[in-house]
Amino acid sequence: MHTSFWDLFAESVIIQGTVTLVLVVTLCVMFVTGRPVPDTLIGFAMLVLGFWFGTKSQRSIVMATKAAAEAKLLKK
Repeated sequence: MHTSFWDLFAESVIIQGTVTLVLVVTLCVMFVTGRPVPDTLIGFAMLVLGFWFGTKSQRSIVMATKAAAEAKLLKK
């Protein structure tokens, strides 16, 4: 199953990944350059990471369930 860029964009996977990446890179740059990282920013980053990984996990479960249902229908 091949998913196009626009399908992923419509499902906001691209947007979620971009926001997560930008936030994590920002935290890493602040830490490496010695700037103080606000606790609020760390908390927000953990929230976004948790949401992103939870969404990825949920999406893979849904896709696996669909694949299993299709395989079961093809077996009949």
